[in-house]
Amino acid sequence: MFKNLILIVTAASALFVKAQSDFAIGLNGNVNFPNGKFTEYFGTGYGGDIHFLYLFGNSSIFTLAVGYNHFELDLDAFNEKANALGLNAKFDLESKFSTLPILLGVKWYFLKQKTNTAYIMIEGGFYNYKFTLSGSAEVDSTGSSETITLPEINEDGIETMLRISAGYLFFFDKHWFIDASVKYIVLTDAFTVDVPDDPQDAEEINGAAQTLNYFSISAGINYRF
Repeated sequence: MFKNLILIVTAASALFVKAQSDFAIGLNGNVNFPNGKFTEYFGTGYGGDIHFLYLFGNSSIFTLAVGYNHFELDLDAFNEKANALGLNAKFDLESKFSTLPILLGVKWYFLKQKTNTAYIMIEGGFYNYKFTLSGSAEVDSTGSSETITLPEINEDGIETMLRISAGYLFFFDKHWFIDASVKYIVLTDAFTVDVPDDPQDAEEINGAAQTLNYFSISAGINYRF
């Protein structure tokens, strides 16, 4: 994974040397809002990416982005779901889900003005994910409580990813411009946590790999060489 990342960054750097004024580099930060199934147990996430841009003509840009995103378990939501299912248990868990995406894409300009322009962008590629979970469950059975220590779970892998964006570029200098956008991200076969039918069945607390999606608000600064 990281060897491939080094090769990609090296290739992008070589492109920079040759492209000169047609090349730009940028750094964005983002706030991520889980959607659908993802909202059941995970709260707002954070991340960012570094991206390389190759300006092709007057209306399009080729992009390469490498990023990182991080989400943590919403424990209150997890226990609420457990109560709603009638489980006589209270969970004390720590779970994290992070992704490292590498995406190629195309950005198209429209409504172009002298100092600003709107755009839409589509990107595709893969992401490396890491999922961890540890903690315990306090189980109330036959009037007595028992604390069960759950085995730690560590899962990682590589899956495909799609990202669609709409945004604005604001040029405030010959070489500098700001990029602000709203993104919709789809993660295939993401490994996430789920409430088990039986608190003592640690295997089921993993949940199943499934497609997850979230929205992201992103902003950053770019430099055009």
